[in-house]
Amino acid sequence: MVMLREMAEETLTKTTRTLGSVQQTLQDAVSQHQQLQHYELEYQQSLRKGMMGSGMSVADLVNHQSFILSLNQVVKQHENHVDRCEKAVDQAKARWIKDKQRLNAFETLIVRRETAQALVQSRHEQKMMDEFAQRAGQKRERL
Repeated sequence: MVMLREMAEETLTKTTRTLGSVQQTLQDAVSQHQQLQHYELEYQQSLRKGMMGSGMSVADLVNHQSFILSLNQVVKQHENHVDRCEKAVDQAKARWIKDKQRLNAFETLIVRRETAQALVQSRHEQKMMDEFAQRAGQKRERL
C-alpha cells in the first residue's frame, strides 16, 4: 500500500509540473495576445491620424490597411492559440484533481490500516495485561 501511495505521489508531482508548464504557456500566450492587440490598436490610430492630419498617399493608405488586416488575422489566429492553451490548462487541472484524489485515497487507506493495526495491538496488549493481572491474583490467593 505504501508503494502505491509513493507511485501516486510521483504521478501527482509530474502532473503538478505539467500543470505549471501549461499555465506558464497560457500566461505567455495571453501576454503575446495583448501585445498583438496593442500593436493593432496603435496602427489603427496611426492610420486615423495620418488620414485626419496632413493626409496620406494612396500607397501609404493601402500599406497601412493591408498591414492592419494582416495583424488582425494574426490576432484572431492567436486567439485560437490562447483558447487551446486554456483547454490544456483545464485538462491539466482536471488530471491534477484526479491524481490528488487518488493520492488522498491511498493515504486514507494507509491511515485506516494503521489505525486498525493499532487497535489490534492495543487489544492484544490489554488481553496480556488482563491475563497477567489474573495470574497475579491467583498467586495471591494461593498465598
